[in-house]
Amino acid sequence: MAGKVLMIIKHEKKIVQELSSLFNKNNLILAIEHDQGAAINRAQNAQFDVIVLDANIKGMPTEQMIQILRGIDPGVKIIVKTNENSKELEAKVRREKIYYYHLDSFGIDDLELAIKSALSKSINFFLPRDEARNKTEKYRRILMVDENDDFIEIHRANLENHHFEVKVCYNADEAFARIKSEVPDLILVDMDIQVGSDGLHFVEKIIDDEKIRKIPVLLFISKMRLSDDAELMEKIKSTLPTWSYLQKPVKIEDIIPKVNELLLSLRGALC
Repeated sequence: MAGKVLMIIKHEKKIVQELSSLFNKNNLILAIEHDQGAAINRAQNAQFDVIVLDANIKGMPTEQMIQILRGIDPGVKIIVKTNENSKELEAKVRREKIYYYHLDSFGIDDLELAIKSALSKSINFFLPRDEARNKTEKYRRILMVDENDDFIEIHRANLENHHFEVKVCYNADEAFARIKSEVPDLILVDMDIQVGSDGLHFVEKIIDDEKIRKIPVLLFISKMRLSDDAELMEKIKSTLPTWSYLQKPVKIEDIIPKVNELLLSLRGALC
């Protein structure tokens, strides 16, 4: 069965043209509405796998629209797109547990990848990039440390579609215990997690452990943390041999290049 996507957008012509290859090649069913009332009616009469909601459409607040769409179908994956980032808007829509928050400045490839990831369980978008890959080769193991289910889902799908084995821990204490028993090839951690020991304390524990700090680390970090926790960032720079960060909100398309960069850096350091 083809995936079904509803786009509730302000200016549909350009974006549909840019995404036409995605929809045509994969026989996706696309519906477009530019009015909130008509979109709600469409969602009530047809089930969609993904809804792309433009935050710039006039009418009710975006978070209220999300609540209505969730009431119609609790399982639908909602991607909110906006042409201008606002901390207030982002906070409101993330409280509604959306699938992905897309800024237009990220580019159309990022939105396309978000739609692909949302549909990847039902449609085989991602083919092996290396057909000659040795099937007995051990997949690289990544440990994700985060507490946001939607954030985990979209990035886990992306990583698994690129042949990574992904394990998830929802709090820092659980993650530290898992690392002790099952060493990953790379740790991916959100510095803003609050469950258990927070992200800052978790990274400090990594720094203080001579064995664990050899594992490559990719941090997801907010702009505020970069400035407020300058002392810790300096400690990270001087202590962790293989690490990097991506500033939140994180673009999907930036994850794989950064992960590969860290793993290649580690390989080079060991040679």
